[in-house]
Amino acid sequence: MLVLSDCPERLAGFAAVEEGSAVPFESLAPTEQALWRTLGTGAHVWRGPGRDAEPAGFWSVAVVVGEARSSQFDALRESLAAGLEFPGPTACLALTGRGFHGQRGRPWAALPGNLHLCVVFPEPGLPARALTSLPMLPVMALVDALRALSGGTLRPGIKWVNDVLVDGRKIGGVLAASQTQRDRVGFLLFGIGLNVAAAPPVPVTPFVPRVGSLADAGMRATWADAAVAVLDALARRLVALVREGPAPLLEAYRAASLVIGREVCLFPEASSEAATANPPAPLVRGTVREIGADLSLTLEGVEAPVTSGRLAFAEDCRGQLDGWTS
Repeated sequence: MLVLSDCPERLAGFAAVEEGSAVPFESLAPTEQALWRTLGTGAHVWRGPGRDAEPAGFWSVAVVVGEARSSQFDALRESLAAGLEFPGPTACLALTGRGFHGQRGRPWAALPGNLHLCVVFPEPGLPARALTSLPMLPVMALVDALRALSGGTLRPGIKWVNDVLVDGRKIGGVLAASQTQRDRVGFLLFGIGLNVAAAPPVPVTPFVPRVGSLADAGMRATWADAAVAVLDALARRLVALVREGPAPLLEAYRAASLVIGREVCLFPEASSEAATANPPAPLVRGTVREIGADLSLTLEGVEAPVTSGRLAFAEDCRGQLDGWTS
């Protein structure tokens, strides 16, 4: 894996700094120049080999910047829509930055020592009908990576749709975007945030009552360790999805789910913190019995599967439920 960076002094554990060197921007290959224009800064770029994840040779290039000027996910999505070409599977990391966000534009604090990763899979070899399975891929890769990093001592779980919790605390989340070309998936774009070194201050809501980090869970890991583990897991999950189809991915997602068998409330989506701190009455409330292949929820006593909404566990909004009607 080739690494391009503006902060080689901070790449320990991720790249072989002694084997690379700073080069003029003009000496980069055209695809590398386009990536650097999108994400990097400076007229010179450190260019060298990275620490390969498995399977070896899967990842083409990684761009690592010390501070992102804005959301890398948004920048990549705009560039992909404009026709930016990639040499192959590409990882983009920011050690910190501004303007990061989760679902529906909700702010995500980019603290030093945490993982802020975006990945692009150009032409991943999937039929367009696979799109319903794709939100499962990055969140299961994050679960896989946490299991591997901890040697199986951590028990991460998924809060529908794409939050990862450890011991009831949110430590990570994912974003996903894609484009189809006729009957094929043209590209996949995933954004993954993981609290490695520190838990950011987050207002308490029924949706995120507690926030944690790997350090809080007693794990000694760096952002580089986490990045390699997540890249490894992403590659393995994508290869398996292409080879085996969505059934094994769905089975793994269901097994890691924290919502099956629990009473939940589904609320309208809200982007503002004021709305999430004082949510309206839930759209629906009930015990989750099943997660469908399209990630819809089947709730006990609710006729139609639930396909959208923001989920809270009933115990996390018990005080407010008395004033609501189902």
